[in-house]
Amino acid sequence: MGLLLEAAIAWNDLHNVSYILDVTKKGSGTVKRIELSFLDEDFPHAAGMQYAGDVDFGIHPNQYYGAKLIPALLTGQMIDTKIESGLQWNKISGRLTALVHLQTTLDGSFLIRSFEKGKVPGYSAINAKFIIQSTISDEVYFVFLDERSNKYYCKSAFKKEKTDFMKNQTLVTVLQKTKTIDGVPHVLYTKDGYIPNETVL
Repeated sequence: MGLLLEAAIAWNDLHNVSYILDVTKKGSGTVKRIELSFLDEDFPHAAGMQYAGDVDFGIHPNQYYGAKLIPALLTGQMIDTKIESGLQWNKISGRLTALVHLQTTLDGSFLIRSFEKGKVPGYSAINAKFIIQSTISDEVYFVFLDERSNKYYCKSAFKKEKTDFMKNQTLVTVLQKTKTIDGVPHVLYTKDGYIPNETVL
């Protein structure tokens, strides 16, 4: 099994899972609710398929485009290990590793900041609302969350290389983290003294 298939399986395991993060910026006095879910259509970009344009998977691209990618991988219609021959495999592999461990990252402790690409040292083309930093096997990974129709999704995830995307970003505090599995909520963390109320935005 290659990393691409492993990441697809990990993402597929999140179909019945969602997260709610209640967060606040220091001194803001307001609470922001991040409702995070995982759709098949969001997997290709997060997995770095945009960097695999030179890879011949043996089937027509319209058979694995967008939401069709995960089913094509899970059914064996698409040979996932072919991606490893791509010229930008090194860039893709870090993304896939981050996705393989995404559920573990979200279940555990992490740093989260609001994200503005203009504050990134150098240049960044990433448009996202929040960035998460976690450590996996002594490697640092970033997960970017963006908003669509008042819901959040994982837009991108990859291993830290030269650029520290957390630098200059505004730290936010997680007040409560809830994981919902098959519609059943499980509170994973609540900050001492936090009581959820109707003022959550």
